[in-house]
Amino acid sequence: MESIRIAVATLGFIAGTFLIMGMLIVHFDWTYLFAGFVFYLFTYLVWPSKKRGKRVSESSIIDKLELIVEFPIELIIWLLRILGGLLRGLLGGKGDGADIDF
Repeated sequence: MESIRIAVATLGFIAGTFLIMGMLIVHFDWTYLFAGFVFYLFTYLVWPSKKRGKRVSESSIIDKLELIVEFPIELIIWLLRILGGLLRGLLGGKGDGADIDF
């Protein structure tokens, strides 16, 4: 079952990469960007991640593939956390945030 999940997730990652790269190279289209993001999200959810405790087998190739496959969503999560921290600092409540006057 684990190898099927790895194969399906890898195919989803390849499809998402083709959609996003095609959008960047051929012509910009929001549907390709959205579909590529959906494929990346699908891949992240299906992949049996060792970090999240879903995979127990040891394989250096699959570990490296895991880093590549999980990178896009991990990057988006990281950027959203930074944005949340900035907004929390600016719009924080009870006097600990920045004061914005109009």
